[in-house]
Amino acid sequence: MIHYHKLGSIPPKHHVTHRENDKLLMEQCMTRVGFDSTYSILYFRTPPTDECAVRSMELPGFCPVKPVEHQPLHRRHIRTQDIKPDGDFLTSRRTLLMNDDVHVGVAKINQPAGHHWFSNAQSDECWFAYDKGGLLETVYGPLPFKKHDYVIIPKGTPYRLHVEGDAGTFLVFESSSYIDVPKQFRNEAGQITMDGPYCHRDFRMPQELLQYDESKHGKGPFPLIVKFANQVAVHEYEHFPWDLAGWDGYSYPVAFNIHDYQPRTGAIHLPPTIHITFAGRGFIICSFVPRKVDYYKGEGHQAIPCPYGHASVDCDEILYYVEGNFTSRKGIEGQSISLHPMGVPHGPHPGTYEKSVGTDRTSELAVMCDTFKPLIMTDFAASIEQEDYHYTWVKRENEAIETSK
Repeated sequence: MIHYHKLGSIPPKHHVTHRENDKLLMEQCMTRVGFDSTYSILYFRTPPTDECAVRSMELPGFCPVKPVEHQPLHRRHIRTQDIKPDGDFLTSRRTLLMNDDVHVGVAKINQPAGHHWFSNAQSDECWFAYDKGGLLETVYGPLPFKKHDYVIIPKGTPYRLHVEGDAGTFLVFESSSYIDVPKQFRNEAGQITMDGPYCHRDFRMPQELLQYDESKHGKGPFPLIVKFANQVAVHEYEHFPWDLAGWDGYSYPVAFNIHDYQPRTGAIHLPPTIHITFAGRGFIICSFVPRKVDYYKGEGHQAIPCPYGHASVDCDEILYYVEGNFTSRKGIEGQSISLHPMGVPHGPHPGTYEKSVGTDRTSELAVMCDTFKPLIMTDFAASIEQEDYHYTWVKRENEAIETSK
């Protein structure tokens, strides 16, 4: 994803014999867009096709999942802070918003990672670590991550996620296409440009191969839970199936900390697309980090740092609030998700617009996602929605909302 990387033992050419202790290793190509895009080549000690059993299962709240049947068009506030932690990295996952390009959900973990591993065969995933760091174990090797890291996991990657203290909260994106560095931040050689909001050095990747340890990984059979086409199957292996001699390529997990994002500021307010961090087909992921804000002063006028009202008639916008002072919103807390749909004007709450004049910095930390297809809530999201959020733009201080949803 970021640049060429390799670990362990690999032969001098693709698709040639590669032996370890006189045993021929099994080559597996992990390719993208058929065989026309990035790929990695992995060398297995035991063929990855050597399964002993397959069965179906369900993961309530995550897969299968379906949208609500009726969603009137208005601004929404989904209170994910009201979700009770329940499960491990997989069984705690809940999908909240969805369209054909991206699913958005949360995982609120209160249990250690189970014996099972997971592979999302239909989506790249991006996990944002809200409050804890931990360790991502993958077929490409272990990858430590920190609080406020984005962790990107390519589709088809078997993994298991451990969180410090076995308890933590994550925002999770699933893309039906890819999640990657936007093309405008790459030069013709694929290097991240010098005017990009980050550099290659900011990204971390596995530095060693995964080593089987019976005390950590247990004994077989080893279940791999695979998601595809809104259904789940369990593939079991008698042997530890992620035992590699080596691999190389461009497709592998990476971690990037939101605080390494280099924000851009102008004399007057710039559109939110300047905060773009990652992109997929039909959506972008943006990072709002503490930064200096707009500073124009001249001829009796000042910049207004608070976002102006706008109606993005071609995209939905969601914002996941992490911490800090959210200058444009009242009644919002960490873990809140706001959904501002296309075609409905939105902007700062009453009083916040003028109050921002003269401010020179903002301390907000948030993750935004813009989509070009409408996002539909799931039943679970509807159960934790603040029903009067749409009317908070007309509510005045110490004044009740007279209309109801």
